[in-house]
Amino acid sequence: MNIRKILVVTLVLVLALSVFAVGCKAAPKLAEQQVLRMNIGTEPPQLNSTISTDVVSFDVLRHTVEGLTILDANDKPIPGMAEKWTTSADGLTWTFTLRDATWSDGTKVTAHDFEFGWKTLLNPDTASEYAYFAYFIKGAQAYNAGTGSAADVGVKATDDKTLVVTLSQPIGYFLDACAFAVMDPVPQTFYEKIGAANYGAEAANLLYNGPFTVSAWTHEQNITLTKNPNYWDAKDVYLQTVSMDMITDTQAAFTKFLAGDYDLTGLASSDYIKQSEAAGFTTKNFSDGSTFYLEFNLKDPSMANQKIRTAITYALDRQNYIDKIVKDKSQPALAFVNPEIKGSVAGKSYRDEVGNLIKDNQTTAAQDLFKQGLAELGVSTISVSIISDDSDLAIQRASALAESLTKNLGIEIKVDSMPFKSRLQKMTDKDFQIVYAGWGPDYNDPMTFLDMFETGNGNNHTSYSSAAYDALLASARTETNTAKRYALYKQMETTLMTDLPICPIFYRIRSYTTIDSLKGIARSAFQDINFRNAYVEAS
Repeated sequence: MNIRKILVVTLVLVLALSVFAVGCKAAPKLAEQQVLRMNIGTEPPQLNSTISTDVVSFDVLRHTVEGLTILDANDKPIPGMAEKWTTSADGLTWTFTLRDATWSDGTKVTAHDFEFGWKTLLNPDTASEYAYFAYFIKGAQAYNAGTGSAADVGVKATDDKTLVVTLSQPIGYFLDACAFAVMDPVPQTFYEKIGAANYGAEAANLLYNGPFTVSAWTHEQNITLTKNPNYWDAKDVYLQTVSMDMITDTQAAFTKFLAGDYDLTGLASSDYIKQSEAAGFTTKNFSDGSTFYLEFNLKDPSMANQKIRTAITYALDRQNYIDKIVKDKSQPALAFVNPEIKGSVAGKSYRDEVGNLIKDNQTTAAQDLFKQGLAELGVSTISVSIISDDSDLAIQRASALAESLTKNLGIEIKVDSMPFKSRLQKMTDKDFQIVYAGWGPDYNDPMTFLDMFETGNGNNHTSYSSAAYDALLASARTETNTAKRYALYKQMETTLMTDLPICPIFYRIRSYTTIDSLKGIARSAFQDINFRNAYVEAS
């Protein structure tokens, strides 16, 4: 947020709350009831950090299971479970010293929990779609590919408090990566007792070392978080309870906010913004760093044709789609990497440096390409389906794209809506032709968008495979010179936007509002939701 991660296309009410840097600060004036009521839009598929891929699961995990580092209000990594760390002169060996902390069952959080968690992520038997995320660790890729052993992976607990990590090459975002949920610790004894298939599937099937615990989980209805009294920084956690509903209907959820049943709400379109402002609430906007796009399944004969994919990409009028359907401040996406990602030069974004890479609203050219594609396929027309989430907004937005493509190209398109969890499974199984999806950054580097299209990558649901792309990616992973690495990124994205296994649509800008007494709210492209230090102010 898959936001940085696979995103919920409901676009309902997933909000980012304030994240204050750990340290000394004046105590706020607290209301007697420290309760936050909100809607997360959909059911988290599960809370097993080693196999999670979606933004909703990561939102819950961010508050309940803590990694070596956490991110502060400026998205900078600061100490989490790791009290301190040192690094070797060559940037390859990192030694973390863990603080005194406990799991929710009273057992100690140890360095062994991190070694086990990371190696479970990489274990080929786990089949984690996010295993590639840890390939910067020495021996990780070979182990995950089945050509190396767990013993050769460069992560070792030398004692309960010390974790030594050896990287395959220096990377500037390593500490940021340590704050991402797939790098969370996993207590081995508990994990093996519960079983891999059950770990994280219920509230009782997970141990917690973060600011909150999951005290109740009624599937498809609500998750309730309760402040963790044993958390190492519990004094700076003010909320006692967080109630997270799972309502896919945006109007129903918004109505609950206006009725006083929720304390914050996303404003999914200009219609909601007008209603909110009429009721006296202030609208705020932020970029969550995500790109929304169509994924093409290249195993499907029609979608395997590059001219068909290019025609679909060129046929869309993105600004018109935003103005009439999305109806917010989102921006047309004429490339994949979101503008929030930093560039090679301080103060510039990667998008500023590279520019646009695809054409928009080129109906005549798209129609010509489509005819050529049909001729290559030996057919006069094609029928395809787009899968989407089952929220009202997701259906509306996918249907509008389908109608536009039918009008401009004559493609017969069916929209097949389904629950978020089902959509993810179909993507994993590659059981689709086109999927309406979104991807958000896991850390602030173009690699967080580009590495997912490596051949065989767990999140590469398109089955895209390019030897040229893979070679560029391998070079980028080992290139330590920033300018040269970013030049490789540009070549990678240019290749991707030529081959077009995906069709970028828009960069999401989100609007939201809150009740006046909910304080310290911040929105971030790299922390989709974080209420670690949020509070309700006394009146």
